[in-house]
Amino acid sequence: MNLDRRNFLKGAVFTGALAAGGAIAGCAPSSPSSQKETSDSSETSAQSTSGEYMNAAKAAQKWEFEVPPEPITDVAETIQADVVVVGAGTSGLVTAYSALQEGLNVIVVSASSKPISRGGSNNAIYSKEMEKRGIPRQDPFIMVKEMAQQGNNLDTRKWYRYYHNSEEAMNWMIDIMEGAGYRTGIEINSGMVDDSLFYQPLAAHGWYNEENQSIGMTQPFVVNTLAEKIEAEGGKIYYKNIGRQLVRGTDNASGRVSAIICEREDGSYAKYEAAKAVVLATGDFSASRDMMAKYCPQAAYCIDDDAYDEVDYDKEFVLGGLYPGDGQKMGLWVGAAWQKSYPNAPMGASLNAGAEGAQPGPYQNFWGLMVNREGQRFMDEYCSCIMGGRVQTLQPGGESIALWDSNYCDQSPWYLGQGGLGIIQSSTPDEVRATWEKMVENGAYVKADTIEELCEKLELPTEETKATIDRYNQMCDAKEDTDFFKRPENLLPIKTAPFYGNKASGIPAFFTVLGGLRTDDMMRVCDEDDNPIEGLYNVGTMIGDFYSGYYTFQMEGINYGACCLTFGYLTGKFIASNE
Repeated sequence: MNLDRRNFLKGAVFTGALAAGGAIAGCAPSSPSSQKETSDSSETSAQSTSGEYMNAAKAAQKWEFEVPPEPITDVAETIQADVVVVGAGTSGLVTAYSALQEGLNVIVVSASSKPISRGGSNNAIYSKEMEKRGIPRQDPFIMVKEMAQQGNNLDTRKWYRYYHNSEEAMNWMIDIMEGAGYRTGIEINSGMVDDSLFYQPLAAHGWYNEENQSIGMTQPFVVNTLAEKIEAEGGKIYYKNIGRQLVRGTDNASGRVSAIICEREDGSYAKYEAAKAVVLATGDFSASRDMMAKYCPQAAYCIDDDAYDEVDYDKEFVLGGLYPGDGQKMGLWVGAAWQKSYPNAPMGASLNAGAEGAQPGPYQNFWGLMVNREGQRFMDEYCSCIMGGRVQTLQPGGESIALWDSNYCDQSPWYLGQGGLGIIQSSTPDEVRATWEKMVENGAYVKADTIEELCEKLELPTEETKATIDRYNQMCDAKEDTDFFKRPENLLPIKTAPFYGNKASGIPAFFTVLGGLRTDDMMRVCDEDDNPIEGLYNVGTMIGDFYSGYYTFQMEGINYGACCLTFGYLTGKFIASNE
């Protein structure tokens, strides 16, 4: 990745004094090459004489992606169904199969050439699998903590709808997957104690077989199974159909959404008419430069330049940008409003560039000693990787350095892979040390026989760093952190050679951007007055106002479990009963 992307918002999109206001107010800058201006030239040249920061002419401007294209009229074929689902990811396929089971005629159209998925964690508040394993139902306070960590700047109705319905949805999915010959597992969690703010319940479901038992990465089993069942039971899936325009009423600005027009592989257009509903499930907008600049500027520099150059609808588990926001744009063009929470929340595995030191388990921050480039400690390291990562990116130069010694792996248990209960075993200290050595060999970690040598390799100021380590060791011996109040059991000294370290800097790992069109708690897309647009729904990553700030991973697999599985399942049933 090119570090110059840190200057994404300087010149590439924003120019002049309007930079911050353009992003926050949703207005275009005065003369960017990448956009059209839709206001009259005399208006755009008008200057505020009152000294106001934003004038009416500027506020009237639009971003290029907000401007509806000319209607497509050369339709080669019209295909009819009760429900048309746009997108063949988890949320789209769940919605389609749920509606199909309710007796509806269902079509799925997808820009991809196959079912699409990434990762594999599916959260549920409770399930028959959790009951079988003796895992308790998630306490609703877990959800309250999660919402609070997002500033409660979200639509809590959706969260409680998830809480009350996820068990039913998960048991439905368990029956589907086990009926197809897979086994259900529960992923191991971060191992953080249950009175911690960052406690992560055992609640992420996945499915596996004899060949693949790392259930954190088996979502392809889910989407492939759903696609097979949809087609076997009377539904149809049309791949390589890129959604280009929705059809709403007679003027595309009022009335009911009745169809979507897709561009097919041969360049022709097909109209898919929906007697009951069109459901958008097209994924994120991270491969749209302008949409990221307007709606998620804090993470725009994380996107690979290549993501903007050529759209790949078959992208799965990749970093650095996914999709161009087709569904979000089509919704805006027919009068949908954007979500109320600003900016949109990004999801990343570790927003400190993925180099945060040796971790005993998944979703953990490095729990040893963290210092900045000045050799100073700056945090309580006992937290989740996302929360810890955010603190680390705020250090000078965005750099943080993890330091530990050879006895750090005596902390137990250690897991060197992400698997499920009863599937993956904890690792021995010798196995952990062997892994560290491999990381040293590939250049991810450094190793030294003395603290001085370690500082030299990590480009740390020796005296300042040694003083920090000495103080930290004293607090470890006393089992009391008087600086940042880390838990006594996590105070592990740095005394025994060899010593290890690594530096986090540069571009953080970026998975996707979350949210988009304004959505009510029944997944109906809404206009600026919060009124549902008849016949139009969205599910999955697109759902507006479900997240705010950052995706925390505290409720492991909440995006798949809530936005894709639970809401997809409920939406198929809701359409059957209400449209």
